[in-house]
Amino acid sequence: MIRLFLLLLFFFSSDVFAQKTIESTDEIRISGLIDNPQKILFSDILKEKSIEIGDFTITNHLGEFRKVYKNLKGITILSFLEKIKIQSLSPKELSEYYFIFKASDGYSVVFSWNEIFNTDIGKSIFIATEADGKKFSESSERILLISAKDYKTGRRHIKGLGSIEIKKI
Repeated sequence: MIRLFLLLLFFFSSDVFAQKTIESTDEIRISGLIDNPQKILFSDILKEKSIEIGDFTITNHLGEFRKVYKNLKGITILSFLEKIKIQSLSPKELSEYYFIFKASDGYSVVFSWNEIFNTDIGKSIFIATEADGKKFSESSERILLISAKDYKTGRRHIKGLGSIEIKKI
């Protein structure tokens, strides 16, 4: 009886503790409080000029090593977000806006308008195009977003980025 109980416990707990599958994405949908919802296709991303980022280490919330991307290249998300017209009555109101970056598995990360457009952080949020000598068009982590200025880089490391929603507090 105990063996049966332990066996059932194992099967049910494996579903609870299993990591969600992250599906590769081929487009980013931008929606919310903007004049025109947009789609950024991965092919559009690859047309942009990549910037050499160098080696990039992913750490967890405690700063512990998780992964390193060697010779990472990417483009800033700013090159796309600067073209978006946010529905705002005045520039002062923009400080109340935030962006929800969401992965295919539901993982979400938030950036404020000020972080993206009013600090160096905005210039260091990248969509990866190449790492470890391979193009991300061949990677299962496509579309990968990183925030290169973060101290704990894993918190805003998004595999399978699929959408960005703009909201106001």
